[in-house]
Amino acid sequence: MNLVLTGSTSGIGWETLLALLPQFDRIFLPVRNIPKAEKLIQTLAEKEKIVLIPMDLSLMAEVKKGAEIILSQTQEIHVLINNAGGMYPGGKRSKEGIDLSFATNHLGHFLLVQELLPALIKGKARVIQVSSEAHRIAQHPGKDFSLKKSSNTLSAYASVKLFNILFTKQLVNNYASDGLTSYALHPGAVRTAFGSEASTWAKGLIAFTKLFFISPKAGAATSIFLATAPAKSLKNGSYYKNKKLSITSTLAKDSKLAQALWNFSMEEIDRVLGNASPDKQEENDGIL
Repeated sequence: MNLVLTGSTSGIGWETLLALLPQFDRIFLPVRNIPKAEKLIQTLAEKEKIVLIPMDLSLMAEVKKGAEIILSQTQEIHVLINNAGGMYPGGKRSKEGIDLSFATNHLGHFLLVQELLPALIKGKARVIQVSSEAHRIAQHPGKDFSLKKSSNTLSAYASVKLFNILFTKQLVNNYASDGLTSYALHPGAVRTAFGSEASTWAKGLIAFTKLFFISPKAGAATSIFLATAPAKSLKNGSYYKNKKLSITSTLAKDSKLAQALWNFSMEEIDRVLGNASPDKQEENDGIL
């Protein structure tokens, strides 16, 4: 059994890794900071199972290259947990010019799934998206999927967490017939370094509310549950919290919005990686 886990070097990602390490034969960890990851895994009893993959999820060129490395080492992936994410000031952009919230929380994971698709299908994989209850306050994106008009940390974060759920549902719509399953989840409000790159007011809000947060170990529980529970006990394409089914917002149920996000994401990847002209991208931007 092979696992791919993003965002594994801190917080709930690290706790997820610790819990799942004994249950998988090989674990591929896409990480931005290789020296940090190497130092961390030296403490693990089964570190020989782990393969570190250089990858900054905010950079599509790195995601594509990292996926190629994974595929060069395995033909089957059985579980992919898209755990990495972050809160960033509205308008902050990656080196490729993409809104950083959109790139890190959605587009990088979207591309990772596309690139790993042959191995995911062969392994009849579970694709797990770490979303958030913040998706409930997201507004309809209209034509602004890439958050060009987003003005603050919270609205951008809410939007991308909505996108995580929409992506989950569309992935099932497209590939359930190939044996793929996908789930989204809310981990809970977790005491981690999450939000360290957010705007000043958002950092203040997070610092105050951390009084009521749960531990990273508790926050990892639903990810671990979805990765290991018998398939027959889970509902494909659904959203979970506290290891139980949960109802999403009305927007997260919008199948037309899910398809539009998928179409836009494909166009954006083509544009960023140089496979489509800017004129074509502008023409297709956010079609609903």
